[in-house]
Amino acid sequence: MDSYGRVEVALNLEEPDRVPLFEMHISTWIAKELLGREPVAYNTPLIMNLMSKGRAPNLNRAIAEDLEELTLKVGLDFLRVPHGQNPGIQVKKAGESRWLIDGGSYVWTSGTLWREDWGFQREVEAESLIEALKSRIEAYEEGEDEAAFQVLRTLAERLKGKLFLTFDSDGSWGPIVSNPPLLRAVLKWMYTDPELVRRIINLYTDLAIQMGVQALEEGADAILMCVDYGYSKGPWMSPNHFKSFVKPALERQCRAFKGAGGYAILHSDGNIWPILGDVVEAGVDAYQGIDVEAGMDLAEVKANYGDRLCLIGNVHPATIDFEEPDAVLAEVRRCIGQAASGGGYVLSSSANISVNKNSGNFILMLEAARRIGRYSP
Repeated sequence: MDSYGRVEVALNLEEPDRVPLFEMHISTWIAKELLGREPVAYNTPLIMNLMSKGRAPNLNRAIAEDLEELTLKVGLDFLRVPHGQNPGIQVKKAGESRWLIDGGSYVWTSGTLWREDWGFQREVEAESLIEALKSRIEAYEEGEDEAAFQVLRTLAERLKGKLFLTFDSDGSWGPIVSNPPLLRAVLKWMYTDPELVRRIINLYTDLAIQMGVQALEEGADAILMCVDYGYSKGPWMSPNHFKSFVKPALERQCRAFKGAGGYAILHSDGNIWPILGDVVEAGVDAYQGIDVEAGMDLAEVKANYGDRLCLIGNVHPATIDFEEPDAVLAEVRRCIGQAASGGGYVLSSSANISVNKNSGNFILMLEAARRIGRYSP
């Protein structure tokens, strides 16, 4: 069975020849060791520096080539395709690990590019946000987001039907949770101005559906909705607020993406037990992450929802990075033992290994899964 068929069988809750393999984000450190060179893919500081020097025209092709080589080298079955870099964005180097991007100051820290003023309690002006979202949708409809699909086009041309390709697009919560000042404002507005929250989420969702459907037309096999509905203690909002504000947007996305011939895959960090039933009811085909550090028990998720959605993940990232090989093998056996029976399981780390440095244990995890995760001799 080839990689594409293996993933499709698992997403349809059946048993392929073996458990498929996925990874959200391989760290630059590990990618460099495996490729034997400084990669462009997954390497945000290098990408920012190249863009600041005006060296962006061939950047998206270089990212695609790195991802293809890395994915085939380690033997993943499906590949998360990133949005391409827009060469029109103005980037200026402003210090060590710091850049001005279209006027905003960003710093690279702990594996993430953060806008520096996000840590302050600055106010989000509602009507300005609404107008900015409308302008963003108009810009997309006028073709100003073409660069976003350039990496996908290259990889689809080379790998369509061989590897399973997924592309990020979410408007239900992802754009909100990734912007701390906006997250704080929206959580407040759920109580003080609920219609405003619905307007914001609906606009983000309109854009996400347009981009997701185009990605499927460009060659993606699934849309990955990166939402992070929860944190370590539970969901960001009450279950009632999730039903009222977020679930309808998630349902809209799932209908649109599946109606366009793709699969709808949800990634969420955090403890989302109180809302997981509603997530499943919204129509997702798979749930990636299953955050072991936040108390998401893989066996329990399998028992409650394994007949309704494919499960992806739950290997503890810290085990990969810091433990001895025997512990890695035990972690792989645990996940496969808890979720692989009957099909509908894909092995990956619980969140991602974007800051990990232990390439040996990462490869060991994948090799062990290929050996242990077979459904037939």
